[in-house]
Amino acid sequence: MLVSVVVCAFILVAVSLRLSSHWPVRRRALVAMTVLVLALLPFPYGLAPWVLSYLGDFSLTSGMLALLAILHRLRGHQFLSMGQTRMACLLLVFLALWFYPMSLGSSYEDPYAWGFGDLIFSCMLLLLGVVAWLSRAYASCIILVVAQLSYAWRLLPSDNLWDYLIDPWLVFWASGWLIRDRLLARRARQRLAVSQPEAASAAPVRTES
Repeated sequence: MLVSVVVCAFILVAVSLRLSSHWPVRRRALVAMTVLVLALLPFPYGLAPWVLSYLGDFSLTSGMLALLAILHRLRGHQFLSMGQTRMACLLLVFLALWFYPMSLGSSYEDPYAWGFGDLIFSCMLLLLGVVAWLSRAYASCIILVVAQLSYAWRLLPSDNLWDYLIDPWLVFWASGWLIRDRLLARRARQRLAVSQPEAASAAPVRTES
């Protein structure tokens, strides 16, 4: 239960830093420290226990991504490139579209049962981690390793590996990120299309003598 509270606290801090992204770094650091302390207070005073009571437990993946977002907002280092983030969000959304309907009974095969120690499922995750490492997506590889080690040590209340890897709120975030990324790309193309005719009209016309 303590790890669940810490994961939730990281997510709350990441959200607060996103909302205060236009503030100076020192003020953002103060906001992050304040939210972290308030979130880690014991029930009924802490924010994290209340959030968990209404939304349920978050996955280790959500906590790790929130931690990377916190470091990015405070230190300015991008641990996941835009391409890696886009690919991870696409994988999460497609995985959710396959995983949740089948787990809810749309098929005789129940992928949620694989999370109770299925060897093939563990080998598939190991292979995915190796591919991420060879592709130099080190952050994604570390997230997979941390999630599986946390499952081995039963750091979350669940005894299913899926609950360490994915949660509905993570899928909602990935879907929102992809929508925002699409809108920003469209806006950038529109600005480029507007600026190109203006640049062409402003260019001096050279005449041959």
